[in-house]
Amino acid sequence: MSLSAQGISIRFGGLVALSGVGVSVDPGTVTGLVGPNGAGKTTLFNCLTGVAMPQEGKVSVDGRDISGMRIEDRIRLGISRTFQTPRLDLRASVADAVMLGFTPREPQSLLQAVLPFSRARATEARLRARAEALIDEFQLTTDPDMPAGELSLGRLRLLEVARALASEPRYLLLDEPAAGIDDVDRGLLASAIRKAAGRGLGVLLVEHNVAFVADLSDRMLALVNGRVVAQGVPSAVVSDPQVVSAYLGEQRVAA
Repeated sequence: MSLSAQGISIRFGGLVALSGVGVSVDPGTVTGLVGPNGAGKTTLFNCLTGVAMPQEGKVSVDGRDISGMRIEDRIRLGISRTFQTPRLDLRASVADAVMLGFTPREPQSLLQAVLPFSRARATEARLRARAEALIDEFQLTTDPDMPAGELSLGRLRLLEVARALASEPRYLLLDEPAAGIDDVDRGLLASAIRKAAGRGLGVLLVEHNVAFVADLSDRMLALVNGRVVAQGVPSAVVSDPQVVSAYLGEQRVAA
């Protein structure tokens, strides 16, 4: 049982974005994916979620090949994701933004579509209660009806994670969720990730902050120039010479 990619290769013109990359996300564990800018992290992430299709290799969930499957069908299989830039309607209330995550795993049946109005209201109330529980867990706000646009950037990132969890996925894929957030919000995010894995979810954490990933992950994978250069327990990956060299080189460029 896992969400996995095997032998993934993607080229954009003459640029090799990924070359023979593999990763496995197992239930109840956190897999960390790190690498400097341009390493191919987001491209691999997009292959797993259906935004991009591999030119070579395959993506599978629990042994089923889903390489050509549409995004919405992957969601129904229990794969949920966040984005580097939160994709939220800032005019919507915080509660409504979370409730948008309650995407049904299966298409609505005709019988469900004609349920009495009172039944629909009861369902909405139940979803609202679940949304408010997530809002409390992430400490987003004491007013669920406030516009999402009034939240800080850190809280908006947490809101997107809460929305991703609302669908009760089996696999949670987080694309740089800690970028630009303060220590308090980072602590809340770390707690949520640990709780998700503790409930049996497989978590893939794609992040530029190596220390943050290493602290949370059961195993790590490091990409450099579209290739896996190190994988295994976090302590081994972060001390790998190729990983250290890649990050030091990036710092020199930035300086």
